[in-house]
Amino acid sequence: MASWRPGGQTGVNELLHRKRGEQFRHAQNVLNSRAHISSALAIRNNPTLPINLTSLNLNDEELYVPKKPEDQQSSSSRSPPMCSGPGPPKSWVAKLTTLQDLCATPSWRLDALAPLYSHLAVSTPTQRVLPLSMLCLLPLVTSCTISELRDAVLPFIPPHLRKEVIRYTAIHEPLSTPRLFLLYEQEGHADGEIIVVGPNTSIRDDYFIQSNQEPRPDDSGIPGPQPQGTPSDEEEEGDWEAEDNSPKLLQTFAAVSTRLSMSTILTLPPTITHLALINLSSSISLHRLPRACPLLIFLDLSYNEWLEYPSNETLKSLGRVDWGRWSNLRTLGWRKCFVPNGMLVKLNTGRWDEINVVR
Repeated sequence: MASWRPGGQTGVNELLHRKRGEQFRHAQNVLNSRAHISSALAIRNNPTLPINLTSLNLNDEELYVPKKPEDQQSSSSRSPPMCSGPGPPKSWVAKLTTLQDLCATPSWRLDALAPLYSHLAVSTPTQRVLPLSMLCLLPLVTSCTISELRDAVLPFIPPHLRKEVIRYTAIHEPLSTPRLFLLYEQEGHADGEIIVVGPNTSIRDDYFIQSNQEPRPDDSGIPGPQPQGTPSDEEEEGDWEAEDNSPKLLQTFAAVSTRLSMSTILTLPPTITHLALINLSSSISLHRLPRACPLLIFLDLSYNEWLEYPSNETLKSLGRVDWGRWSNLRTLGWRKCFVPNGMLVKLNTGRWDEINVVR
């Protein structure tokens, strides 16, 4: 029977230690590294949490700002990946192959609507922590059924909060057509504003015709009897200090990545001062816009493919635009659009201040 020998146990440990050393030196030679084995083993005893964990500023915007593609490439070239193993399969990586896929991203919609929001003096709805009103309204507006939204939710949401919800969802997750226009149902708009973001949402061709219709008098031409509860003229004169509850007029209309017929444009209310027609699926007759909306202060026609590569018909329509009719125009969005010869001269003819062209 073999007896236990301490020397045998010691010899095995020495062989294992020698093999580990040889393997480590071989790995260091491959990596061209001069680190000692003792320093590599000491890494296991180092703290795993950041040293400045207790002094981190949670309000620091840099912790939440995503890196730009060029920054990611430079950082990846300088330092190895933080996780081991191969990269994800190609099927797991989302690829934007077409322009339609790119226009369906929140970042593109944010860039498209940024000039309009800036001109309206509205903070871009990208806060990390939303207001309490938005946190409460968004789940209700997006998850309730259409009947529940109409009967139990919308009667208690004032127009200015509807407008805030629509501004936020227009960038992050556009609402469907029934759900969006249910928010516009009360006055035809949300606190003087309509924003339609496609491609799954569109506006009816006769939308403004129906919304502008008013109740007509009887066939005899004599107005009908005054409804019960309606104040008389004397009561109205006595309440001149009361708050004005008259409906607000439509002043802002934006259509992004959707279809917009010419009949809809010709029936736009003349009270509109801010108009954005971005990435429309079909071309429109631009020379008819000044007559339809003469009070424009802001006009954005960016990212329209039919203006980036205009046809002869589009160029003729663009040449017939009466820019002088827009005497109040201050800003023109013209990103990724073709600029014909002499257009900027016609644009600023007869003006004291040049129009700000966003290109």
